Amino acid sequence: MLQDAHTMKINLPVIAGVGTTDIVDALPDAWIYVHELIGDLEANGTLVVRCGLQVVGTFRLDAGQGITLQDEPGEDNRPRFQCKPGEAFTLVVTGGTFNGAISYSIRY
Repeated sequence: MLQDAHTMKINLPVIAGVGTTDIVDALPDAWIYVHELIGDLEANGTLVVRCGLQVVGTFRLDAGQGITLQDEPGEDNRPRFQCKPGEAFTLVVTGGTFNGAISYSIRY
């Protein structure tokens, strides 16, 4: 029996300036599984990761400091972040622009 089956991973570049940026739009009938978020912040600031309005991670970064958030250690394909149906995957940035990439999949 298949458990927690999801689509193939989708890879996209991410550019998020100061403020709130929806990286993956909400889907009314599907989960968003974020497997990897990688990048750096151009200036000192904070990167807040949200699923809908729920904060799922907050990271204080120095200018040029990189961050790599991947699937749960030791559990391949168990997503780092899971956004419920109706929740967008969002980044809130203070200080500079976050440049990077995302790998995600969809579970219906």
